[in-house]
Amino acid sequence: MLQELRQFFRSTDFVKALVITFGAAVPVSLGLWLGQGPYFLSVAMGVVLASGSDVPGSRQHKTIGILVSAAIAMLASIVIGLASVSLYLLLPVLAVLVFGISFISVYGFRASLVSFAGLMAIVLSFVHAHTGADILIHGLLLGAGGLWALLLSLVFHSLLQRRQAETLLINCLRQTARYIHLRGKLTTESPEQEALQKELYNLQVKLNETHEALREVLLHERQSSGTSNYSRKQLLIFIELIDILELSLANPANYERARALFGQSGRVLLPFIKLVFELSAKLDDLADSMEQGHALSAEKDLEPLLQKCNDSIRQYVEELKLPQAREGALLLHNLLDYEEKLLQKITSIERVYLNLEEQQSIGLQSRESRQFITQQDYDVRILRDSFSSESPIFKHAGRLTFAMLLGYVLGIVFPIQNAYWILLTIVVIMRPGYTLTKERSKHRLFGTLLGAVIAGTVVLLVHNVYLYGALALVSLVLSFAFVQRNYRTSSIFVTTGVIFIYALITPNAFEAIQFRVIDTLTGAAIALGAISFLWPSWESLSIKGNIVKALHANRSYLAEIDRYSQHTSQNTTDYKLARKEAFLQMGNLNAAFQRMSQEPKSAQQQLMEIYEIVGLNHTFLAAAAALGTFIRDNKTEAASEDLHLIIKSIDANLAQALQTLQEETPQAESVAREELVEAYDHLEGRYNELVAIRTRELAGATYKPIAPGFLKNLKEARLISDQLKWLHTISGNLKKAVSELA
Repeated sequence: MLQELRQFFRSTDFVKALVITFGAAVPVSLGLWLGQGPYFLSVAMGVVLASGSDVPGSRQHKTIGILVSAAIAMLASIVIGLASVSLYLLLPVLAVLVFGISFISVYGFRASLVSFAGLMAIVLSFVHAHTGADILIHGLLLGAGGLWALLLSLVFHSLLQRRQAETLLINCLRQTARYIHLRGKLTTESPEQEALQKELYNLQVKLNETHEALREVLLHERQSSGTSNYSRKQLLIFIELIDILELSLANPANYERARALFGQSGRVLLPFIKLVFELSAKLDDLADSMEQGHALSAEKDLEPLLQKCNDSIRQYVEELKLPQAREGALLLHNLLDYEEKLLQKITSIERVYLNLEEQQSIGLQSRESRQFITQQDYDVRILRDSFSSESPIFKHAGRLTFAMLLGYVLGIVFPIQNAYWILLTIVVIMRPGYTLTKERSKHRLFGTLLGAVIAGTVVLLVHNVYLYGALALVSLVLSFAFVQRNYRTSSIFVTTGVIFIYALITPNAFEAIQFRVIDTLTGAAIALGAISFLWPSWESLSIKGNIVKALHANRSYLAEIDRYSQHTSQNTTDYKLARKEAFLQMGNLNAAFQRMSQEPKSAQQQLMEIYEIVGLNHTFLAAAAALGTFIRDNKTEAASEDLHLIIKSIDANLAQALQTLQEETPQAESVAREELVEAYDHLEGRYNELVAIRTRELAGATYKPIAPGFLKNLKEARLISDQLKWLHTISGNLKKAVSELA
């Protein structure tokens, strides 16, 4: 518990919350000192609104985000103020503003935060109606608050950027360690197989998000301001972690085969699983050391475990005897190779952390590194293309506009105190998708009710304005700190903060508690009703698009593997870009299915069929990664023409699946069955030749050490043949599953 608190207080979220609170407190204090509190309160609001878009990223992106947030908030406040003279003018103006500002989020995550700032400015315009010149003055002061927030962001950028990179890297280490641990668990039979597989899918989504954030922070900043030794070390660690993810995804890819071979001899795998868990623990220890700023703990000698793995292979062969033991022995050798490579990668990360790494090129030139950053396109055509009833953002903007108008009208028709809380609740919890809106509704209601109970109890038992002021300030800081980390907790502190502020300025704070709960319930009901019945964007309507993107990415990744096998390309950048895209699209598909599974049963069309496709896609990518990793790390001697022919056939299956999904006329060129059989025979023949040589070498002995070079050729012949067969089977199953879905 103490460690978690220490981690929280050292986190970027907490430091950023302190900066925002300081930024808001300075103008409020100055306003009280000058006797102009209402004016300077507008500056403080401007700080809070503009700071929302100050998320991890480059200095340039943060600056633009803050400036645009401030400008939109300022204009929205002025327009609402001017339109408030007439209800007949206000309602259409409110509708246009809400729709237009919410539609901006079509440009991605940072744009959605800019949009949120504008919507919050609209809500805050109803808190206190201004008239005459005050409308313009308060609007300009909101903009001034945005400029003050920008100044604070620029001043603290280096500190926050460093902390953000550290936090993201630590999270990446922990997530990768957990991923390795789960892969180890999935190797053996377990009653929790399905739950572990789902956790693995969800973890892949989180890893993708962390990787994208790290690319933005490390690579973009490197382009704009060069690279320090510290950021260079961070980038080296990040590159190794991506390679570790590919290794972990690739080995062992075919769980079914491993269970078939060792199901009755599970103890054979125990040393390997224990070694995987130890390697996972090493990454966790490294994350702890990095987080606490301590030296690494004493290194545990893993040589005995490696020896136990070798002994396990030998015992397996001696017990089962050759040739029956050959298949299992080769799989165990490949598993041991994977774990040794994993150990090398983790050791390399430890050396970087301990400053033992020699100065060397990271291997990414500025132009290359730019390719790894997911660039957001801000072309006007995106707005035009999205202005359609088929667009999820268009539907969301329409729903939000209707919900806001309904909330405002209810606040006018019924005698509701502080009716703007209804609008605030709608803006905060309503999202384009049903699942996230429902989740935020529950968290908002839970946070509001618990916060009201806590603050109400304090106000009832203690009558001290200084305590109320201190608790309001603490609540404000913690609400900012938890807003991205845990929305439920943030809602608790928002509620306590509001109630303590009311307790400072009015003797009847319990009335505020009552109306806040009622308004929150009303706003949540409107938001859930709108997302459920107004142009609902169920995942079943769009998940085919995620499947299409995942299949396209898999084809590109497979093409890069083929180029390596043909020795026509040794361009690691193209390979890594294709790998990155395949991982990202796999994560997006997993996330879409996860959201779909949480929607109402009536909206879950063909759920099991889609789940099968998600599982097959994950398995295909794992098998492709296994083949790609082996080919990239080893100079293969397999017949490249045969390998190319089989990959062409696998690609044809994926292409036909895509054509089925997109309802296109089949155009993929299939490989003749005779050619395919001949290619497999060639690969299998090479393996059989090596087996015959080994059999003659043994000359009746049950076990005899094998030459490293010969073992490499034997493993290569078996692994490449098996992985190609496995990929062909999966691609065929994918084609069949997609045809059933369509």
